[in-house]
Amino acid sequence: MAYIKGYSYDIFISYAHLDNEKLSGQMLGWIEQFYTDLNILLSRRIGKAGAIEIWWDNKKLDGNILFDESIKTGIKQSAILLCLTTAGYRESEYCLKELELFYKKAQKEDIGLSVGGRSRILNVLLNNIPFTQWPVELSGTTGFHFHDEVSEDDLGDPLDTGCREFKSRLQDLRDALIKLVNEFPKEEEPEEHEFHLDEEKKEDEFTIYFGDVADSLRTVKKRTITELKKRGYKIICDVPPPFKSDEHEKAVKEKLEEASMAVHLLDLLPGREIEDEESIWYPQKQAALTLELDKPQLIWVPAEIDIKVIDVEQYKTFMQAMENGKPGSKKIEYIRGTKSELAQQITDLAEQVKKQHLPPDDKVSVLLDTHYTDQIYALEVSKSLLEHKIQHLINPQEDDPRKNIDVLAERISKVSTLVFFYGKVTRDWVLERMSAALQLIVTNNYAVEDFFVFMVPPHKDPKDISLKQRFLKVNVVNNSDTAQIDTNALQQFLKNLRPVE
Repeated sequence: MAYIKGYSYDIFISYAHLDNEKLSGQMLGWIEQFYTDLNILLSRRIGKAGAIEIWWDNKKLDGNILFDESIKTGIKQSAILLCLTTAGYRESEYCLKELELFYKKAQKEDIGLSVGGRSRILNVLLNNIPFTQWPVELSGTTGFHFHDEVSEDDLGDPLDTGCREFKSRLQDLRDALIKLVNEFPKEEEPEEHEFHLDEEKKEDEFTIYFGDVADSLRTVKKRTITELKKRGYKIICDVPPPFKSDEHEKAVKEKLEEASMAVHLLDLLPGREIEDEESIWYPQKQAALTLELDKPQLIWVPAEIDIKVIDVEQYKTFMQAMENGKPGSKKIEYIRGTKSELAQQITDLAEQVKKQHLPPDDKVSVLLDTHYTDQIYALEVSKSLLEHKIQHLINPQEDDPRKNIDVLAERISKVSTLVFFYGKVTRDWVLERMSAALQLIVTNNYAVEDFFVFMVPPHKDPKDISLKQRFLKVNVVNNSDTAQIDTNALQQFLKNLRPVE
C-alpha cells in the first residue's frame, strides 16, 4: 500500500534500460543501484522498511516493444514521476511515452501537476543536458544533477554510485521527495479521476454493477471498488435508494441493463431488509434479479464461512442454493475466496466477458503463454506475429501454474496453436502448465492443433522437455543461448505455424 493516500505507488521511476546495463565488474546496473539506495534512504527517513512504494520496470521492456499493460497500470496508479534523464532517455520513444502519459494523467487529476508548489515530476539528470533540450513535459521542473561534468559543454557521465558525491546528491533528492510526499492530501479523495490510457469514450467503458452488501462486507466492497476504478472499470453501486420494493426492483434492473456484468458479495449476514417485504434482503434480491436477466455475474463469499450456521432459514436456503449451483446459469461464477484476491478475480471474469463479445471475425490463432519473468520474449514474438498479421493473445501467468485455469480455458477455446515460453521458470513449471492445457483441450474438445515450447535464456537442452501423450506433437524452438530472439529461429517458428482455417 502506498504512503500517499489514493495511489498504489508513491513513485514511478522512468528510465532508459540502456542506462542500466552493467559495466565490467559491476554487480548491479546504475539504475538498479540508484533504486536500491534511494529505497533505503526513504525507508530510514519514514522509519519503516518499504514505507514508500516505488514502481520500476526491471523486465527490460524498451525500444520498439509493445507498450506493456503493467507499465500503463503503474503510471496510472503512481503519485510522483522520477525521470532519470540521459541522452538515451531523450532518444527512447518508450520513455517519452511514459512521461507524456503521466503528464496527461496528472493534469486531469484534481490536485494537478503540482502540490504545495512542488512539481510531481522530478528530473534527475544523469548527463549534463541543457534545459533547452529537455522534453516539454519537464520544462519548469527542478533538475537534480547526478553527473560529473567539468564544463557547460561537457555531457558528463553518471556519478559512480560508490562515491561520496553520489551519496550526498541522493540525500538531497531523498529530502525533496519526502517534502513532496508530505504535501499530498492526507485524506483519500472520495472520487478518483478515471484516466483511460487509450482515451476511450464513456460508452466504451466496461461497466460492473456492485450489489448491496451486509455491513460486515462494506469495507471489502469499498476497497475493491477503489482498486477496480484504478484499473479503468466503471462501477455502478449504491442501490438502494430507492428503498421500497417496486421502486428498488425497477432501479436495479435499469442499472443492470447498463452493466456488462454484476458482482454480489455475500456472507453469513443477510444485510438490510427491504422496507415493505418481510424476510427479503437487498443483497439477496439484487443477486436474484441478476439471475433473472441472465447477466454474467460473480457471486463471492468468504472462504472461511460455514453456511450451516446461518440462523435465518430463508436466507440460509438461498445461500445453499448458490453454493450448490442450483440457479443453473452458465454465466454465474461462484467463488469462495479471500479479500486480497477479490479484485483480481473480478478482473479475470471481466476479461472473459470482454473476449466473449469480440466480433466474429476477430478470431485468434495463437496463444503465447508465459510467466511474467519471461514476458519480454513473448512481447518480441508478439511483435513479429503482428507484422505477419497473425492474430494472437499473450497470457502472462504467475508462480502457480494451475492458477486462473478458467481464464486459460477460455483463451485456449479461441486458438489453434499454443506457445509456452520456457526461460527463467523451472522445467516442472512449464510441464505443469502444458499438462493443464492438454487436460482442458481433451476435456472440452478444443480445436488446438499444435504445441510449441519456445526456449529462452538461460541455456537449456531441447531434449529436456516433452509430454508423454499421443494427442499433440510438442515442437521445440531453442532460443536459449542468445539474449535476443534469434531471427532464424523466429522465421522457422513462423513458417511452422498452421494457418487458421
